[in-house]
Amino acid sequence: MKGKSKHFLLFLLFILIYQIGSAQYGLEFSSHNMEADKRTGLLIGSKEYISFQHKVSVSFDLSFLPFQQDYFGYIFRLMTEDGLNIDLIYDRRLDQGNHFKLVVGEDFTPISFNIAPLDLYYKWTSMRLDLDVDKKELNFEVGGKSYPYKLKRNIKTQFKLAFGANSLKSFKTMDVPPMRIKDIRIADNSKPKFYWPLDEYFGIKNLDIYAKNPAEILNPIWIKQLRSEWKMQSSFKLEGQASVAFDADEETLFFVGTNRLIVNKVGSDYLRSQEYTNGELQLVNGSQSLFDPIRKKVLNISVDQKIVASYDSISRSWDRQFDYPAVGTNYWWFNKCYNISDSSIYMIGGYGHFKYKSSVLRYHVPSQQWDSVALSGDEIFPHYLAGMGQDKDGVYLAGGYGSSTGNQMLNPRVSNEFLKLDLQHKKIIKRYEFPNSLADMVWANSLVVDEHNGLFYGLVFSNSRFKSKLQLVASNLNKTQSQFLGNSIAFPFHDIRSFADLYFAPNSKTFVAVTLLYDDKTDLTNATVYTLMAPPLPFEPQISLTSKSVVLNYILAFGTTIALLLLSWFLYRKKISKGVKSNTNVSPEKEEKVVVTGEIISIPATLKEPHKTMDTAGIYLFGGDLQVLDQNGKEITKKFSPLLKELLLIFILYTVRWERGISSEKLTELFWSDKTQASARNNRSVNIAKLNSLLELLGDFKVSKKSGYWCFEPLDSIYIDYLRFNHLVSNKKVFSETEIRELLDIIDKGGFLFEVDYEWLDHFKSEISIQVLTTLGNIIEHIQISDNASLIIEICNKIFYFDEVNEEAMIFKCRSLLQLGYYSVALQCYENFCQVYARMYGEPYPKSFKESIK
Repeated sequence: MKGKSKHFLLFLLFILIYQIGSAQYGLEFSSHNMEADKRTGLLIGSKEYISFQHKVSVSFDLSFLPFQQDYFGYIFRLMTEDGLNIDLIYDRRLDQGNHFKLVVGEDFTPISFNIAPLDLYYKWTSMRLDLDVDKKELNFEVGGKSYPYKLKRNIKTQFKLAFGANSLKSFKTMDVPPMRIKDIRIADNSKPKFYWPLDEYFGIKNLDIYAKNPAEILNPIWIKQLRSEWKMQSSFKLEGQASVAFDADEETLFFVGTNRLIVNKVGSDYLRSQEYTNGELQLVNGSQSLFDPIRKKVLNISVDQKIVASYDSISRSWDRQFDYPAVGTNYWWFNKCYNISDSSIYMIGGYGHFKYKSSVLRYHVPSQQWDSVALSGDEIFPHYLAGMGQDKDGVYLAGGYGSSTGNQMLNPRVSNEFLKLDLQHKKIIKRYEFPNSLADMVWANSLVVDEHNGLFYGLVFSNSRFKSKLQLVASNLNKTQSQFLGNSIAFPFHDIRSFADLYFAPNSKTFVAVTLLYDDKTDLTNATVYTLMAPPLPFEPQISLTSKSVVLNYILAFGTTIALLLLSWFLYRKKISKGVKSNTNVSPEKEEKVVVTGEIISIPATLKEPHKTMDTAGIYLFGGDLQVLDQNGKEITKKFSPLLKELLLIFILYTVRWERGISSEKLTELFWSDKTQASARNNRSVNIAKLNSLLELLGDFKVSKKSGYWCFEPLDSIYIDYLRFNHLVSNKKVFSETEIRELLDIIDKGGFLFEVDYEWLDHFKSEISIQVLTTLGNIIEHIQISDNASLIIEICNKIFYFDEVNEEAMIFKCRSLLQLGYYSVALQCYENFCQVYARMYGEPYPKSFKESIK
């Protein structure tokens, strides 16, 4: 229960830090950037007309997406039963003074207006249409202004309401502005009748809160999904070993290549290419780009050559050239920032020629002078692959990979230190060490510092694998509190040929992730841009919030932050206490779906087992290798010699699998078959004693002999992921959603000990792979795709860990992606599967895409 309390507090903390103005929820509309049949529409009254008595009021909140090519289209069409249409359109023509226009029938009304760009693109604007059928009047209200209009005819009191695209006879339109809508309300004679908050994560319906009347939605893009899932904005290739710079004020990315500079606005997939007029920029190894916020110029920096080249966007030329060809670099992945207070660029760390750097260098832009900066206090760990962020007082430095001596040959490792560099007072202060959840992670180049709320954001990833993943993490600037947010981003990590960075666009409140992968054979860099709307959410797309959560969102947004946190915590603890005392009288909202032999039933949420995370003593076998954590959550695996490590594994596996342990004879056969009986017994006793000495760090947990077999006891005194996995899957036909989630979390680290190679272990690996495939296969067969598409996709991804050519997983994943509207992604999933299938079996996969998803 302690773990749940901690996660609940963190979840509330990260929601509460955001103030009014952020896009918390709503529906985004696909517009002219998509084919006509893929544009978004919302229809209210699809099955039967909405009725009212004398007066009806329709209100909603609207915002537009910035940096789009075309804004023309229908915001809404209200269509009465007798065929009258009342439309709000946006007219993009530049010669029009007011772009928002209200149309009745086939006539423009005098009602037209504009919304200031900053409000239109970066805030929500409330709008309301009032109809009085008795007086034959309408009134449109926006921005505190009212626009009355006298109708020319009587109208009936039944209507349908469409936002964006619709295919209704006589009113069909595919012209949709790139907009966002939320909080649609309909009042009858001033009394609330319907309310569609549009607060979903996924799906094609949103139920009205009062009467459960559904709003039918075509091709939806849910804002809550945009806050929990990274969206690929653009992807392209650029000549040379390219780099990237970001202008936060203009929310613009600049990609620097050898022949050209590519400009990409946040929120737009449009790319503008600028060919250099003075020839190629000879990019050298280790160079990086940075935006000068004072002179408004893109810079390219070579620390080795002590050269900073500046780009003139008017003449499209660089003012300096680098020495080329250059011989290597000492500064791959160095960190950099522009300090406005002294007009200087600060550069920290880097790697090259088998050496890691800890130096702090400064380049004074006005004088073009370089110097070293001496800082007192704590020391900087020699490193590269660290994250650096800036606030008004200095910079923060997170982690990195290197060695204490700076020599790559001498015990390279990940640093867990989080430092503050006070540039004004020339001092380094160690804030804390990262928790175990970040212990093996390195960082993308930049951190986003939210000084007001005492937080920073960064992208972490593993540098030990090529198929790595970037994960957004939010951490406290002063305490060891952190939370993973959003889903992960595929990041092919090829060491010095790869680069990743994180930025924040303050106006559109969007995180921007950039990955660069250089191919030295083609001399091209593949650049990809991803966006995630703020405030970000943890990646839990299978959870759909009810109307109660909407009320909570309002309270969270407008209430007093501290008081609400205390109140929520008090209610949460009270609810837990009540649930522990009694398992009866559980309300329907607190029930959880479970899978049981093809049926969906419900069980009380109070019966769920607490979810375990890697933050306390435990032994973890899923993933590449064994991991052992002591009572403080510190990894101690390296304390085990190869023999003790193998003994530890064999005692765990035999104890869990056979529920009795392993005999002395079997131990002798596996480890000391060349010894005499006495020598084998002595070796066994000595090594078990050494093993138990180390296990004392985990608590009351040891190897002992019981009924003639060596086993662990008490087995349940610490967390063992294999033990928990065995309990979850053994002879089990019923799974709660929490148990499914826990099972996926266990498997998420990867296959079972797939980097460990012992002959006796092969049987266990094979058996566990079969258990995983069988269990997850049964689960996806017995849950509805329409309600659980995102969960099924996650399950299928885990199946592919153990079987790359699992046909069932491919089919269910493609069907689920189609359910969510990701048609191109589903096709790509099928094509990837076919490639792997052909490589493994030497023949093409026999079914077409259409045949597979039937």
